[in-house]
Amino acid sequence: MNIVMAKIKKIIAQGLFQNLRKIFYMFVSEIPIKAIINQPLQAMGKGRVLLKGDVTFGYAYSKDFYSRCGYIEARSKSAVIEINDNTFVNNSFTAIADSSSITIGKDCLIGTDVQIYDSDFHGLAPDERRSTSGESQPVHISDNVFIGNNAIILKGCRIGVNSVIAAGSLVCNDIPDNVIAGGVPCKVIRAL
Repeated sequence: MNIVMAKIKKIIAQGLFQNLRKIFYMFVSEIPIKAIINQPLQAMGKGRVLLKGDVTFGYAYSKDFYSRCGYIEARSKSAVIEINDNTFVNNSFTAIADSSSITIGKDCLIGTDVQIYDSDFHGLAPDERRSTSGESQPVHISDNVFIGNNAIILKGCRIGVNSVIAAGSLVCNDIPDNVIAGGVPCKVIRAL
C-alpha cells in the first residue's frame, strides 16, 4: 500500500509542478496560444502565430518534459508562424520567424529539440554582423511530414508532402515529396 501511495503522491507532485510551469510561461508570453499544451510554451514577438485546428505541444514520456519549454517567436510585425491541424510537436521545440514566415502543414510529427528559423538573424559580412538582421526567407513544411529529433531547418527551405527528415539533420535546401532525407547537409536517402 505504501508503494501505491508513493506513486500517487509523485504523480500529483509532477502534475502540479508542470501546471505551475505552464501558467508561468503563459503569463510571460506576448502572444496568446490556443492549443493542447502539455509542456510549457513561450510565444513571443510582434507578429502572428496561427494554430489551425488541433495542435499539440509536448509529450510527458519524452526527454526534457519537466526541464525545458517550447519557444515560438514571430519577431516582427510581418512575421507569421502557422501550424495546421493534427500536428504534434514534441518537447523543446523552437520556431523563430524574423520577418518572413514558417508554415507547418497538417498531420506532421515533429521530434524533440527541433529548430526552425526563417533568417540568419545577422548580416554575414564581418562589418554587418552587428548592424543588420540578416536575410529572411519563408520556410514551408508540407502535410504529413515527420521530422526527427534534433533536426534544424533553415531559411528558404521547403519539405515536401509525406517526407521524413532523419534525426540530427541540417535542412538547408528543398526536400521533395515522398522521400527519406538526412545528414549534414540534408540530402535525399531514398524514396518512400
